[in-house]
Amino acid sequence: MTGSSMVTIIAPVDRARIAALRNEIGRLGNPASEAVRGKIEREEKFLHFASLHALAGSDGRSGFLVLEFSADQDAKTSTHMLAARWQDELVPIFRQAADWSPGAKLGDYLWKRHVTLGYGLFSNVGLAHCGTPDCSVQAIGNHEHLSNKLAELLSQQADGLSALGRLHELRRTIEQDEKLKWALETPPPSPLGPDGETGTWRGIALLAWPFVKTFCWPLLAILIPLAAWIAYPSAWQAEFTLPASAGGWLRFAIAIICYAAKTALLVLAATAFILALLYLAFRRRERDDWLSDRAPASRELEEIFRRENHPDHVQNHMVSHTVLKPGILRRLTIRLAFFVIAQLTARNPKRGHLGDIGTIHFARWVLVPGQRDLLFFSNYGGSWESYLEDFITKAHQGLTAVWSNSVGFPRTRNLFQDGATDGERFKRYARQSMIATAFWYAAYPGLTTANIRTNELIRRGFATAMTEDEAVRWLALFGSAPRPVDKLETTQIQSLVFGGLGFKPAGKLLTIVFSEEASSNREWLKKTLPQISFNDGRYARNPAVLTLGLTRRGLERLGLPDSAVNTFPAAFLGGMAGPGRDRILGDIGNNDSARWVWGRSGDMDAVLLVYGDDKDSVEEMCEYIKNWCGAHGAAIRHTQILTDVDKSPNKRIEPFGFVDGVSQPVIRGTYRGFRNADPIHLVEPGEFILGYPDNRGHIPPGPALDAQYDPDLRLPIAGKDQGFSATIAENPRMIGHNGSFLVIRQLEQDVPAFDTYCREQASAIGPAVANLPVETNPAALAELVAAKLIGRWKDGSSLVRFPYLSATRLKELSGGHAGQGIRPQARPLAAEATPIEHGTAPKTSEPSRPEIRPDNDFLFGTEDPQGLRCPFGAHVRRVNPRDSFTPGSKEQIDIVNRHRIMRVGRGYPGQKETKPGLMFMCLAGDIERQFEFIQQTWMGNAKFHGLTTESDPIITDGAKGRCGFTIPTRSGPIALAAMPQFVTMRGGGYFFLPGRQILDWLAHS
Repeated sequence: MTGSSMVTIIAPVDRARIAALRNEIGRLGNPASEAVRGKIEREEKFLHFASLHALAGSDGRSGFLVLEFSADQDAKTSTHMLAARWQDELVPIFRQAADWSPGAKLGDYLWKRHVTLGYGLFSNVGLAHCGTPDCSVQAIGNHEHLSNKLAELLSQQADGLSALGRLHELRRTIEQDEKLKWALETPPPSPLGPDGETGTWRGIALLAWPFVKTFCWPLLAILIPLAAWIAYPSAWQAEFTLPASAGGWLRFAIAIICYAAKTALLVLAATAFILALLYLAFRRRERDDWLSDRAPASRELEEIFRRENHPDHVQNHMVSHTVLKPGILRRLTIRLAFFVIAQLTARNPKRGHLGDIGTIHFARWVLVPGQRDLLFFSNYGGSWESYLEDFITKAHQGLTAVWSNSVGFPRTRNLFQDGATDGERFKRYARQSMIATAFWYAAYPGLTTANIRTNELIRRGFATAMTEDEAVRWLALFGSAPRPVDKLETTQIQSLVFGGLGFKPAGKLLTIVFSEEASSNREWLKKTLPQISFNDGRYARNPAVLTLGLTRRGLERLGLPDSAVNTFPAAFLGGMAGPGRDRILGDIGNNDSARWVWGRSGDMDAVLLVYGDDKDSVEEMCEYIKNWCGAHGAAIRHTQILTDVDKSPNKRIEPFGFVDGVSQPVIRGTYRGFRNADPIHLVEPGEFILGYPDNRGHIPPGPALDAQYDPDLRLPIAGKDQGFSATIAENPRMIGHNGSFLVIRQLEQDVPAFDTYCREQASAIGPAVANLPVETNPAALAELVAAKLIGRWKDGSSLVRFPYLSATRLKELSGGHAGQGIRPQARPLAAEATPIEHGTAPKTSEPSRPEIRPDNDFLFGTEDPQGLRCPFGAHVRRVNPRDSFTPGSKEQIDIVNRHRIMRVGRGYPGQKETKPGLMFMCLAGDIERQFEFIQQTWMGNAKFHGLTTESDPIITDGAKGRCGFTIPTRSGPIALAAMPQFVTMRGGGYFFLPGRQILDWLAHS
């Protein structure tokens, strides 16, 4: 068993000999010469890094030799091993030390001069850090050799193998290699460990007791007896009002408790007072500290540059020599800094990292005993510039906490604030403190810490990976990296999740009923699966593609065990027509499920959305579906043609005449999410796709299957990635992973009733808007009423940004085509009401404008807090209030974004049983929290945003009777008459949109 030791040896030398010693040390090489390397590597490899320096003390009199190295054995053993192998190189140098005795043995001398580092009150100040703990030199070399061999074998493999198949083939090959077959043995627990989150506040809380043990015990040793002596008289002479029957033991117990409490309070108060005095004194000295702007010495810089960035090394070495500020206070604060760094680093789940920095192989701080000389040595990967930038950006508090105790450091507050954040001044300070490394040895010059960690994972995964998912993650270690938890597996996700597939304009909806035989249904799914579109639909090459959604009964009839089905959410299991859903959704009265054309309880097992380049492609696919349904006992229960989608999003008009699909959330990691998505609409993948982090940073629990049903390990494994360090084959399978929930509601729209209502209310509101800059002709007033009900104009421009005229109408007026019925003052007032940044103010000098694009980057609360432009009850304000409830609040936007839905619906033409309308479809990761919440709490709530008797003007409850609508103005509210039911529910359901892996499992299990 190995354990890294970091040894520091400091020996005194005559200051006058330092220059000669540096020259002599330099002959050993930086990097180390082949002769020196050969001697250390001639037997068992044990040494990671080593450097040797001759340094002048800051007091102007002293000098010292410093040998620092990192090795596998314990400190004493490795010191003697090093002395034995480098006897000829080191003896001539250390013989010049001031305390060298003739005939001394090098190993004994070096061990006598080794310095133990610590941060206790009586320790020699210092701290050591290892970036690859418990990784021996031999293991690092073996893992590199194995990784190179496996990469070579992978490049020779044939195409067509699964990830797990490739891994099995590699194992069979390595099993025949006597020199590498050790890699098939199960490795010990990983020394590097999986990454995780650091609990900052918990970490700080855990520092309290170690802090008291390390720093406060001398103070407490004085304060506790003193406080006990002061508290004694008052505690034992106290009068206690107790019943006469109370015994003396009770009085004694109460006196003891009182005595202990008074003593503790006195100790706490005195401690706090003393610490406060120390803090005030420290802050005063911080403000008065001298700052150094001294430029680095050019000659020393040249020597450093000559040794940095060696072409055969991906590592560098640095030594910094600074001077500790005088006074006992600074000797305390530097210990405090090392204490905090050591405690937090020990609790960092990213083993070997300083915070998030993982580029350091080995580093150490050491204060030369009896001196104020503070030395810092580091073996790190990459360039010095990138190394310093990492610290300035990611770990400046720790760097500042230590180095702010040295003379000339940039201005600091409270020990760890500012300082290193003054990046350029800090880098100048760091450079001028550096000394060229005369001799440096590195055992594996071609490896960074990232290489070492990756090679260790390759070796571990090669022996232990058991599942397809693990094999995929393992293969990603070669030239890639394991997939981050929030990185979408796009090839496993149905294309509808990435958008409505508008580039497949023709469409049809089919509902399917399966047979009673699971085996027949699986055969049906095998035929269907190749036609289902996955990944971003822009890559779809087939003329027609499918989207498949399954109901609860559909999952059961495909053979998913009841124990797994029951892990799905209650809303999905109950279905849209299930008990209690009618009151949540407003599906009562005219909307009652008994009146639906399709979607009534138990009348379907699956839904297929068939989208194609044209009607012929769709019909051809539907004919195929009909044939394989007949061949496997399934049947098409209901068919609904969908309206062709216009290729221009601005021309996708729903039946009431409004541009549809303007306001949509954008999923981080999708094509739209990479295209400068507006932050107010950007949401995390887990809000819509199961198995990914949501907006709160958590991965919600999803449907799961017991491991016994997946003996071939084909499904994703539940549980946190353990970096191949634990067997997870017995964990449940994530059957929801890469899936989503699809809500479909066929909404029949009564367009004549809507238009008639808007015309009737236009004549009623004419006098009420006499003082507003709107057009007064009947058609324009009817359009205004419609816009107030919806919350947008028909061209998609928002009422928030265009409160009086639509963007299209303003464009027309800018070209001099004002139309009839507009009052003379309306044009300038309308222009003033339009934000300048949108470029829609009328300018007669510009006869034409760019195409009008719907705007969606506004905030209701910030720009229209009173609802004077877009009424509180308007449809778009209800379905996505943004910051309306708390104007300007980012937290409110975050709350609202937890309830967003992804709309992917299409219109449909009238058929025998239905009038034209909207086939509303949306995606959600949680049906209750997203779709049902919007439907019940925002749309169907008559008390929404302080209103009293209004529900959503478009999607109304089918049994509540008609309600009115309020349009606020500065001169008072305009009350519209009660409106008829414009939209009637005609069918629908809740469906699970499975990912590719569970579909493949269902088809072949």
